[in-house]
Order: sequence, then structure tokens, then C-alpha cells
Amino acid sequence: MIEFNFEYLGSFSENQIKIIVEKAISQGLKEMDFKKKYYLSVLLTNNNGIRKINKKYRKINKSTNVLSFPQNDERFVTKKKSKIILGDIVISLEKVTEEAELQKKQLSDHFTHMVIHSLLHLLGFNHEKLKDFKIMKKKEINVLSKLSISSPYVIND
Repeated sequence: MIEFNFEYLGSFSENQIKIIVEKAISQGLKEMDFKKKYYLSVLLTNNNGIRKINKKYRKINKSTNVLSFPQNDERFVTKKKSKIILGDIVISLEKVTEEAELQKKQLSDHFTHMVIHSLLHLLGFNHEKLKDFKIMKKKEINVLSKLSISSPYVIND
């Protein structure tokens, strides 16, 4: 289950955002062979909103495209049913739009990439070291290809 919170929509409608996010998360979890019931929240905001969150939780006073706050905690909904709380994703649609324009990428493709990138962070992947970056990049490209989106890293390949 994905819970959505909207502070900023940019050029999207709430429904368009939900479709993109749900499709990206579903494909990402499928490719990661994640079969458990899950919960995650997604906040769509602007540069100022994400800057405030980045400052509060990471002590970095600047905007960014996405923030991921992993939890990976199993909670029982009933005595027999549990869900994995994956965590929270915060996306600045304003920043993602700016990046798509600057990089001459289709906005929906770049947005999808950022959702998958955030999901992988929730699942424990990072890009702090070159080796980890290469692993994460490969997984992102694989999931995006299943969604008929070409590699966003073509320039760097």
C-alpha cells in the first residue's frame, strides 16, 4: 500500500502521479523479488519543502530531488497478517522538473527514475562507494527497461 501526500503537483495531476509511482514501485519490487505486503508513504513537494526536510533530518540546508527514509520494519496488521513498513519517500517535483529540462529528458521518465532510485534506497541500496553506485545503477536501468524507459545514464556509459 502506498500513502500519498501532495504539497506540490507541478504539471501533474494527483492521478497521474499515483499511476507513475504505483507502476514504478510495483515493477521495482517485482524485479527485486519482493513479495511481501508493504506500506510506504510518498510526499510530493517543491524545492522549499524538501529543503526544510533535508535541513531537519540530514542537517543539509539545500533542496534535492529525492529523500528516502528507510524503516524496513514488520508490523502486524492483524494477528495473522503483517506488512513491511518500507519507509518514506519525499520527492521535489519542482527539482525533478528542473533536472528533466536541464538534462533534456522526458519528465515522466525522469520522475519514474527518481521513484525507483528512492525505492532502492528504502530497500538498502546506496551509492556512497563506486562499487555500490554501479550495483544500484544496474538495478535502476534494469527496472526502467522493464517499463520501456531507456537508461538515464547513457551519457556516462
